[in-house]
Amino acid sequence: MSESNAVELLNQPSGELDNPGVKYIAATRLGACSSHESLEALISASTGDREDIFDRITRRKSIEALGRRKDPSSLPVIHEALSSDDDPTVVNAVDALITIGLPLTADVKTTLLTLLLQGSAAIQRVSIQCFSRLDVDDCAPQIAPFEAHTDYLVSGAALAYLVRCTGSLERLESLSARLSDITVGIRRAAVIDLGDAGHEASLSALASSAVSMPLRAKSALRILGRNQQYRLNPFLQAILIDDPRLLAYPSELTPPLSLDSICDYLRHRDEGKQYLGANALLHLGSTEQHQAILDIWNEHGSDYGVHYLITNVIGQLRLQSLSDLVIEALNNTEPQYAKSRIAAVWACLSLGLKDTRPTIERLFLETHWDALKQSCFSVLKQL
Repeated sequence: MSESNAVELLNQPSGELDNPGVKYIAATRLGACSSHESLEALISASTGDREDIFDRITRRKSIEALGRRKDPSSLPVIHEALSSDDDPTVVNAVDALITIGLPLTADVKTTLLTLLLQGSAAIQRVSIQCFSRLDVDDCAPQIAPFEAHTDYLVSGAALAYLVRCTGSLERLESLSARLSDITVGIRRAAVIDLGDAGHEASLSALASSAVSMPLRAKSALRILGRNQQYRLNPFLQAILIDDPRLLAYPSELTPPLSLDSICDYLRHRDEGKQYLGANALLHLGSTEQHQAILDIWNEHGSDYGVHYLITNVIGQLRLQSLSDLVIEALNNTEPQYAKSRIAAVWACLSLGLKDTRPTIERLFLETHWDALKQSCFSVLKQL
């Protein structure tokens, strides 16, 4: 979709379109543009509550896109959206404030504190996250009561804010304990919250948590970036190398006992089970490993989770016989396989694939993803 086409679609009434859903696709497209015309179209689409469901979704997407544009001229319409009666619109407006990253005005801060008292759990969580991520450090009295909230998303955000502001190791321990919860959503939220807490003492727990590598890396980079010392940090490196044998799994999760169940685990939506599947592959007898990995790759390699884990396992086992799969993953530019490139970069090191150095150098220069850049940087120093 061209920019001009996206502007035209966004400005067109939903009732005149055969497929009104293209309007929020257009809004997402304009979030990556830079022209004044596209900015004005997004601002117009972000203004005022809407009755029509397509227009409501379009407004949400437009506000999200304004956040990515980071243009201060859009702040008045984002501030207005904080008063919407549509919860997802409010959440997107607060997220946009976080993404833009400018200091909050006194009025907006007051509005967020009101939302904290009166909003839904989703609004309460994102409001606290806004205070954490924009370094608003004088709201502890208002936020402290929420650390006992019954919703783990709200209590986790509150604990993170209070750790960030007070350095409380007791609260940090409470938050870190959630990394071993059987419910994957609680584990994922805890990883995000530890990133907001910004305390280096949580890095070892993040490194061993059975949660997706990109999510853990993002939180670790936030913690380390706050202290300007993330290059070659051993905990960050452990997260990026991501050895399933070194993770701490929830005690309730049992390992797979057959090749069929290994395959089922690798395709599961809970990363704890995915990693247990990879761990089981790593412990198979050497005579079985090559064929099992190849069969899983051929049958399920299009699943981006399986693709990543198989690339990872080949590197961990130093299986030279499957190095062609590593090179294939390294050169795969499809966005859904992006994390496989991290596994491939580390596998190139473990397999000694020196011919891939020019590719990794180019990837280091071109990527904007910190986790991938850090992996390339570390590997290039050793390859």
